[in-house]
Amino acid sequence: MMNTVKMTSVDTPALFGLNQSNANRDFTQTKAWGKNSFNNCFPVSLLCYMQSKEISPVYLTLDDNMDVITKNIDVNSIFGHDYDSKEIFFAFEYIYGHNQQFVQGDLPNIDLVVKKKSNSKNPWLRALEIKLTALPDNSTCNLSEDEYGCELVIRPNTIVHLTLEIINAYCKDIHQLSHILQPYIKKSENSEAEEDILNGMSEIIEIIKKVLVSLPKDQIPFVIQPIWKTVGKSAKLHDYCLDAFVWSTSALAKLLLDLAEHSNSKGFTRAKRSVWWIIRMLTDYVQQQTVNPQTVRIGFTKQTDKAFALSGKRTHSYMSCVELTHPRISKTEIKNIILGNGEKLLSPERRFDAILVNTPELFV
Repeated sequence: MMNTVKMTSVDTPALFGLNQSNANRDFTQTKAWGKNSFNNCFPVSLLCYMQSKEISPVYLTLDDNMDVITKNIDVNSIFGHDYDSKEIFFAFEYIYGHNQQFVQGDLPNIDLVVKKKSNSKNPWLRALEIKLTALPDNSTCNLSEDEYGCELVIRPNTIVHLTLEIINAYCKDIHQLSHILQPYIKKSENSEAEEDILNGMSEIIEIIKKVLVSLPKDQIPFVIQPIWKTVGKSAKLHDYCLDAFVWSTSALAKLLLDLAEHSNSKGFTRAKRSVWWIIRMLTDYVQQQTVNPQTVRIGFTKQTDKAFALSGKRTHSYMSCVELTHPRISKTEIKNIILGNGEKLLSPERRFDAILVNTPELFV
């Protein structure tokens, strides 16, 4: 019989599926409801709720033809363990210790680390980034509902974690990775001038595609992207407003490669810089068996706040499915996710927070 988590009293501010015994957040405290904490914790609670209702998130994954496709994935598979087990622990803004072995220096935090309590030597289950996104965004709010899309912004630290997950997949077959990277390694020995890198970008992209195709291990869940849908560009939630998408490691990498490959810019875009950054870190690993992200975190522009970003018009073609047009969780169910008057502790600093605070009838 499954060991289930004892839910927090509904008289105490809480999020479904999360409490002081299975998370490093105390939801009885106001600071746990601040904008950064809430934007990470609410999506995890949403996933737990979806699992309790046997609703599977949409999984964006890479098929054998190098196309990003949508299918469904069980929430417990995303976490690497049953969400309601006494063994699971959700560590927000935490270091994923498993990948520290590949890094020289400090490893940046990731939005969510899922751990197994009973395995003190190797507790690491998942390292996940979280992107809570509005539907529609500014680029699609005037289109028909079946053309709505979400903006997706990826941070530089996400590129580090993505590359380390690729390294982790190859760590027992470093010779295969080295073989795939050889064409780049030979060229980079002569020059890494900006012009030479740009001229060789197409080849770099093809090399990384081969890295993805030849992954010794299956791609794994990596970015959780819940959506919250409004009525057009208004601040009013749609009757059915919540759902969740999950990008695999390979799918997110392919998204980046497509963006870099189809750029009309002749210079360094954020996407091209990130592609070059990935291959530099992979090369450092096969040559030195360690990566120092800071030594290769070199930008040829001052755009250091984002690794890359896509508007809803760009993400729509990847995410397009019934669930994007018709999310499966209704606004009347939000009171089953945010518990114990937790909404009263929110600081309405962002649109979703503000909508919840200014729609008290959701919690009646």
